[in-house]
Amino acid sequence: SDYEQLATIELPIPVRPYDTSRYTLVKVKPHTGRTHQIRRHMAHISHPIIGDTRYGDGAHNRSIRDHFGCERLLLLAHALTLTHPHTAAPLTITTTPDDDFQQLLDAFGWRV
Repeated sequence: SDYEQLATIELPIPVRPYDTSRYTLVKVKPHTGRTHQIRRHMAHISHPIIGDTRYGDGAHNRSIRDHFGCERLLLLAHALTLTHPHTAAPLTITTTPDDDFQQLLDAFGWRV
């Protein structure tokens, strides 16, 4: 997976063993469609996705839930481009974050 850092925030919320917690909004482009590819790759480089109960960090997941009320995996397929089956033209489908995700983005001052 290729990724690009879009925004970073450091919060005065301790998450053991640190006195603060740092979060980064990233844009990720997977190379293939392997199961959990993005989740595995981000965890492998020590940047697990918030809300990921399989590959994530339980302490950070709890902190985000307790301080911001967000209990979901913070992973969004913002845009997906496919080849149209009849015309072969590129077909791009986009979406926006749900209310929980958007509330956290707003709290962090981030825009998608």
